[in-house]
Amino acid sequence: MEWIDTLMLDPKRENAASEDRRFDGDSSVDSIKAVSARVLAVQGVSLLHAVGRSSEELTAALEILRAFRATGRRVVLCDTSALTPGRQIGRSLVEDSGVEAVVSCGTHGRDLAIGARDAGLDLASVIVCSDVKSACEALVHRLCPGDTVLLWGVDQVACNRLVMWLEKQFSERTRLAA
Repeated sequence: MEWIDTLMLDPKRENAASEDRRFDGDSSVDSIKAVSARVLAVQGVSLLHAVGRSSEELTAALEILRAFRATGRRVVLCDTSALTPGRQIGRSLVEDSGVEAVVSCGTHGRDLAIGARDAGLDLASVIVCSDVKSACEALVHRLCPGDTVLLWGVDQVACNRLVMWLEKQFSERTRLAA
């Protein structure tokens, strides 16, 4: 797997509040096509924005999440509006990937959450929202520096909104602590 820090290549880069890194390689999980993923570091929280819709691509994204050096919790935000993950995927998130919190939304968000609960996550660690905006809002208030979040099924607009809210949330926390 090749790791490219695209911001390091940008001569105009100044003290950016978030870093954007991209996994571009032909790595595979059991010879499965690798997923396209981008890592954003925002105020100590790592966001792994993975693009794909198939279960094979989700498996590859979860492999990246498992391999990621997280000092905090591993969290998944899944928008199931265009996906059909089901309960088994929810179980796999917890049992195989060590995910400690799940936020889901969309058509099949409840099934994903039930699977995560069946795998042992407590009620406070599983959140189901009606839409991705609500899911992002719920997630922002539950994250701490060191957490790593896999964004699966989340479009670029929602990802950008989440980054903006995280920056605002953590800057407010810092201001109140001072």
